[in-house]
Amino acid sequence: MKKCLIIIIALVAIFLTGCWDVIEINERIFVTAVGIDLNEDPNIENEYLVTYVYPNIASIKDGGSQKENKFVKSTVVETPFEGSRELTTRLDKPLFFRHTNAIVVGEELLREPDKIKGVLDGLGRDPRINRKVQIIVVQGKAKDVLSTKTEQELVVGGYLNSMLKNKQLAARFSNRTFSDVMKDLQVSNVSMIPRAVPKKDEFKLSGSAIIKDYRLIGWLGETENSLVALVKGDVISEIVNVPYKDTIVSYIISNTICKKNVHVDNENINVDINIFTEGYLQEYKYESETNAFDEEFLKIVEKNVKNKVEKDLEKIIGDIQNKYNADILCIGKHISKFEPDLWKEIEEDWDEIFPTLNINVHADVKIRRTGLTK
Repeated sequence: MKKCLIIIIALVAIFLTGCWDVIEINERIFVTAVGIDLNEDPNIENEYLVTYVYPNIASIKDGGSQKENKFVKSTVVETPFEGSRELTTRLDKPLFFRHTNAIVVGEELLREPDKIKGVLDGLGRDPRINRKVQIIVVQGKAKDVLSTKTEQELVVGGYLNSMLKNKQLAARFSNRTFSDVMKDLQVSNVSMIPRAVPKKDEFKLSGSAIIKDYRLIGWLGETENSLVALVKGDVISEIVNVPYKDTIVSYIISNTICKKNVHVDNENINVDINIFTEGYLQEYKYESETNAFDEEFLKIVEKNVKNKVEKDLEKIIGDIQNKYNADILCIGKHISKFEPDLWKEIEEDWDEIFPTLNINVHADVKIRRTGLTK
């Protein structure tokens, strides 16, 4: 009986014990976004400009009646991860990063591979930051994007996170988490990261930054990004406008499948990219010769979409091979998975072989629906 009583008391003591290091939720500063730039002030020796964004809780509580609904704090430091410690001398509460939505990196930092390696390595080792945090590259300075005043969302981190979810409506950018980027760079040494372009009173996500060997080597525009996403199978919905006589017909992609086939012919490596899309007509000018129920009209539109997709993709692939020499199409990954013997032969020389590949694009376009009206 005494033993049972002792066990019960011990269990009660365990379950009633509080956390020794507990911090109340109202005693934390929830950082929603972090920006990292190179310091361009010649009068300060430290290399990095780190910017933190967190909500003004008083503004949220008062229904947005405060003038500022967020706080933006910047500091110049020797290492990026020193910033949160340096700010403890200027803030009354500790910074909390587990709910951070985005890490925003300035363009100039990504032109310094040694520095960006250190930043990414530090992010990977920091237990305070979620591995699923989104990574964004700014064409300019990260601080400019994070300082933008947004009306729809209280804080920039949440606003960026919501914008990245819009890929369901278009493939104009390809969102990447920290884990995605690190996996890309470690496996293929190449990655695409969404690009943010700051404007006067706003910013937009537009295209992607091409990263190779931890260095920014170029940009993809919105249309180019959507075509690359088509090859990678990342398109959920996208629009293709094609001419028909004196009007424009809009074709909406609602389903897509891309298959790659690789074969060697006379020591040349040939890659066939076969794209199948299904979609519907969104917009066209109705006339007797543009009747959406006319089979001949639908066949012509399908052919026009096919030709446009093939032509545009061939141009983009030419730039990817010759201008950037960056396998963002994941062809090497496909060969390593489905042609392992061939990959063993060419893996060491992939950088020299990739620009010489004969890549052929074949598109199969189907119009499944024509809308509610004739």
